[in-house]
Order: sequence, then C-alpha cells, then structure tokens
Amino acid sequence: MSSSLKVLGPLLVLLFPLCGLPADSQNLSWREFMKQHYLSTSLEFYDYRCNDLMREREAPKDKNYHIFIYTLWHQIEHMCIRNWRDRYRNVYIWAPYPFKILKCDLEDNKKGYKEHRSYSYIEFHCGMSGFIDSIEDIRLLDSISR
Repeated sequence: MSSSLKVLGPLLVLLFPLCGLPADSQNLSWREFMKQHYLSTSLEFYDYRCNDLMREREAPKDKNYHIFIYTLWHQIEHMCIRNWRDRYRNVYIWAPYPFKILKCDLEDNKKGYKEHRSYSYIEFHCGMSGFIDSIEDIRLLDSISR
C-alpha cells in the first residue's frame, strides 16, 4: 500500500497542474473580447479616439467597423451568469440596459475612422465557456453628441 502511494503521489502532483488548463483556456476568448471591445471608465468617454484605439488594440482589420463598450468591467463579465453557480453557454443574450458605445467606421479612403457615440442595447454571444466571446447585434437607443 505504501509503495503504491509513493508512486501515485508524484504522479498526482504532476497531473494536478493539468486540471487547471481547461479552465484557463476557456477564458481566452473572454480575455480577447475584453482586450478588443472594452473601454475602461478610468478615462472620460470623450477621451477615447477611434484612430488611436484601432491602432493600439490591434482590432480586426477584416471588418469596416468595430465597436467599443464603455462601462464598468463587471457589468460585461456578469452578462452570461444564469445564477450564482451556473453560466449560459452558447446562447445569445440582450443586455437588460443600454451601454455607451463607440463605433469606429472605416473611412472611404481607408486611412482613418469616423466616430459614432451612442447609448445602445447590445446582444452578446455567451460562448461554450460561459463567457462573452462576441457582439452579435446592436439596437441604437440614442446618439451621444458633445
């Protein structure tokens, strides 16, 4: 019995870190989503500029527009939570409240971006990991002008 523990002990120690890999990899799409779409409230909404953001964030170049969400991070993080111990998986969810968004449209000359600021409802996709991985649709509530 003790000899089997001597063999299993080190084996379990070696396998234990592998148990965390699936959970960490599930959050990759969430981290990527936040990196590409989230605007921190540590700056004022009007301090963000599309040309700077699109360059800094390395946003996808295959679309003619990109959307940034200005809010507290936990309002986005909790969108896919069904109850205190379960998450929605592979479903589309409309946010129950509007967000401030900055939509960056590629100009016709493809050298810069036009900015459109608004309050909009957003439909998110909760991926198989139970975290938001994309924005699916937007419903404009009101434009924001300075």
